[in-house]
Amino acid sequence: RQIVLKDFNVESEAGGPGRKVIKSFNVNVTDTLEISFYWAGKGTLSVPSKGVYGPLISAISVTS
Repeated sequence: RQIVLKDFNVESEAGGPGRKVIKSFNVNVTDTLEISFYWAGKGTLSVPSKGVYGPLISAISVTS
């Protein structure tokens, strides 16, 4: 297992909500590639005021 980006801050990297962050990595795949997203449980089911709401991804795991 190899950690490629530790403590990556997507908020500061993107420069604001609704903006893309694209990172490229090389990986050797022999059969299938499994990509898992993990989130810290931050978000809301109700919107108390106008803004950007939703889960923040806390980690992405890629397994060959």
